[in-house]
This record gives sequence, C-alpha cells and structure tokens, in this order.
Amino acid sequence: MSDEDRIAALEARLEKLEYDLGIQQDIEDVRRLHYIYMHYNTNRMTKQLLDLVSENAESIEIAGRGVYYGKKGFVTNFLHEDGDAQTERRDIGHAYANVLFQLGAMGVITISDDRKMAKGRFSTLTPSIRGMDENQRVNWNAGVYENEYIKEDGVWKIYKFKYVHYFVVTYKDLKVIPGYSRWPDTDLPPDAPTTWYHPFPEAGVLQYHYPNPVTGEMPREVLDPTHYWKGNWPGEFGQTGHV
Repeated sequence: MSDEDRIAALEARLEKLEYDLGIQQDIEDVRRLHYIYMHYNTNRMTKQLLDLVSENAESIEIAGRGVYYGKKGFVTNFLHEDGDAQTERRDIGHAYANVLFQLGAMGVITISDDRKMAKGRFSTLTPSIRGMDENQRVNWNAGVYENEYIKEDGVWKIYKFKYVHYFVVTYKDLKVIPGYSRWPDTDLPPDAPTTWYHPFPEAGVLQYHYPNPVTGEMPREVLDPTHYWKGNWPGEFGQTGHV
C-alpha cells in the first residue's frame, strides 16, 4: 500500500470515528433532553418545559386526549388553556397536596443518518397523589413515549410527542381500578382524533420505531383481541372517562 493510500485509509477511519462519536453524543443529548423534560413536568415548571419544544414542532398526543398540532398544541396540553406560556403555572394552591412524580427508563434512541432528527422510546411509571385525608386520591399510571426530536442550530429539541398509557389505575384497598383519560381534557378541542390508546385491562403494545437488532424484523403491534378499550371517539366502543 502506497503512502497516499495509507493516508486516505487513515483519513476515512478518522472520519468514521468522528461520525460514530457524534452519533453517541446525539444519543446522550436526546436522552438528557427527555429526562430533563420529565423533571420539569414532575415539578410543574411549565415555561421551562415548553422551552424544550421546537418552534417548528409537529404535534403532541397524550393518551386519549387527541392530537394537537404545532408548538401551540404543546401550550394547550401543558397549560390547559390558550394562554401565555411565559410565566410559570405553579401557584401554591395548585401544588399543595398534589404530587406527580415521573420515573423514566428503558430509553432506546435512534439518530437519523444526517444527525438532524431522532426518535426515542421511553417507558415511565407515574404515581400521583391528589388531596388530603378522606378526599385523597392515589393513582398510578404507566406508559410509553414514542417521540421525535430535531436538532436546530446544534441543539436538540422536542419535535413530535406521543405518550400512551399501558395502565391508569386508582390505588384503593390493595386493588386496582381502571381509569381512562377523558376527552377533551381541556376547553379547547384537539386538531385530530387519538391514534392509539389501549390501556389496562386491554394488553396493547404500541408499535416500535426500531427493528429487532438481531433479525432486522419490525415487531408487530400487539393488541388484546377482546378490544376492551379503544377510546371515546364517535364510533368507538369501550368504557370512557374516570371510574
């Protein structure tokens, strides 16, 4: 091998190593972004949370509430009003005896070849407590995020947000009582119907964005054949609302 060929091979190897290192940095940045979102959401830091969202965001969909488009859709979901997102929505009356705590894990992140877009799947467990004494309500919910992220000016931001429950239950006397998201959850109607929502007692598994790393096959979407729950949109069946 000539000196020119060895130099070319070394340059190609260095270029690949730089690319691979960049992919790993992107994965860590997206993971960090998602976990920071969960910390902000846990502590009702609405302005900080919305700052993580791209101004060019596509949509947000949480459980059975429907699909909301654009950055405005994120404001609607997290402020529950078409209001000003520049101030924190965290007054003492709202926070007292009202606990939401998100525990996130199992992140699988896929970066696009051009390193400008990413997809991430995360599982979460969320205990919540509302009220005191005889009026107290303790809920548990768990679900999965299938989100998309965009890199703008070298900074990763939330682009598309989708979260579905695997279960929403009320903790009472060591038993679980199924609960369901209500629609609409705000005074403003969504832009499109819910696309996928199959919580407990139906055993649904949201389609993965990534293939099996060994076989290359895409796992199928898994739905319980009983179809106990599909949502609360016209033409669908199953229980609706909170029990």
